[in-house]
Amino acid sequence: MMNTIEVEEQLDLYSDLPDDVVVSVNDCYKIYKAQELEVVALSGVSLQILEGKIMAVVGPSGSGKTTLINTIGGITKATVGKVYWANLRTDITKLSERVLTEARRNFIGFHFQLNNLLPHLNAWQNVELAARIAGVPRAIRKERVDRLIKMVGLEERKRNKATTLSGGEKSRVAIASALVNLIDTEGKGLVLCDEPTGDLDPETGERILDLFQELNETIGTSFFIVTHSQQVASKADVTVEIRDGVISGFHQAGIDLDELDTTRIVRLDDKHRLPMPTDLLDLAGDPREFKITYEDNRFILDPQDTDVIDSMRAKKARICRVCGSEIPGGKFICSNCGSQVTV
Repeated sequence: MMNTIEVEEQLDLYSDLPDDVVVSVNDCYKIYKAQELEVVALSGVSLQILEGKIMAVVGPSGSGKTTLINTIGGITKATVGKVYWANLRTDITKLSERVLTEARRNFIGFHFQLNNLLPHLNAWQNVELAARIAGVPRAIRKERVDRLIKMVGLEERKRNKATTLSGGEKSRVAIASALVNLIDTEGKGLVLCDEPTGDLDPETGERILDLFQELNETIGTSFFIVTHSQQVASKADVTVEIRDGVISGFHQAGIDLDELDTTRIVRLDDKHRLPMPTDLLDLAGDPREFKITYEDNRFILDPQDTDVIDSMRAKKARICRVCGSEIPGGKFICSNCGSQVTV
């Protein structure tokens, strides 16, 4: 009862968001401070995770991927910005840890590269333990664990201890554990994955990704996957690029990580700023100024070097629009008729 009251007191309805939005991240910054040093891990990130979709996020090491996934899961609180969860219909950054933990139990599942299984327990017991931690009632716990073990294809191995399972089987146990609090949420659930196939061989990784897609289609769970893998990114409905804590592009299904510049879509942020992908800036010689024009339904950005900028700033003579006399460069009043230069 106390949880309900606390959430209601801090309720911040997002009535303008579509019903299929599971999580919305709005202009989030995350700044870590160590003594006098500040590190900006996220810099104005905005994105939406949709119901029943698989979203991947790619980027170099240190780009902010892990901070982003932890911020979405409520493990790390954004320094500035809002994170909306569909199950609460509110900004979670203002909630207490107690309320957040309770809400997470029926909304967020975690699947990481290190599967965190207890070695002395068998596959079934590991999933059952996850169900206990998630607060699944005892009356339905066994039935739910049995259903998940069957769903991930481990019925014949459920009595095997974790130490005797293959890498792929351990990953399947971890997936079942991640879903134990989401399987009956009618689609409004999210599994956060950090390099889920990183320690698996390609064939096993493919089977795990096929299982993700099957679960995605059958129970409607959304997946948000941090990865460096072409294999993983190719399975996603949408892939997000992040560099230096900034979202630098979005890509539709079936991307090639070696040809991101051919499929990249950039979005204006909440302050009408447009990120410039660093790989394209490098190709252009890392310019800092651009001339922007709009022609034939296309925006055109022309990099400008110092010489061009200086010539644009050069003082030019003008012709007075009133009397036709020449106005010398650097002057703005006609000496003949007294008219001012206007746009």
